[in-house]
Amino acid sequence: MSGLARAFLYAGARAILVSHWPVRDDAAARLTTQTLAALGSGSRLRRAEALRLAMLDIMQDKDDPSLAHPSAWAPFVLVGEGGY
Repeated sequence: MSGLARAFLYAGARAILVSHWPVRDDAAARLTTQTLAALGSGSRLRRAEALRLAMLDIMQDKDDPSLAHPSAWAPFVLVGEGGY
């Protein structure tokens, strides 16, 4: 875990969404906003499930088939409490 990720957790963040390598800005923005939208929608999704659903949506985008490639969505992981 990077020092920056650790700093967020020490500061009180329960979970953070991180990337293992540099990613496309459009994919990162979309994955982040869709994950947070799913969590804020009133559904009782767990963080990891919201991230999984956002990944699936990106992979199935017919307007931009390049997003199906794992380099667009695979580097993202939840660190911390992903199940809550």
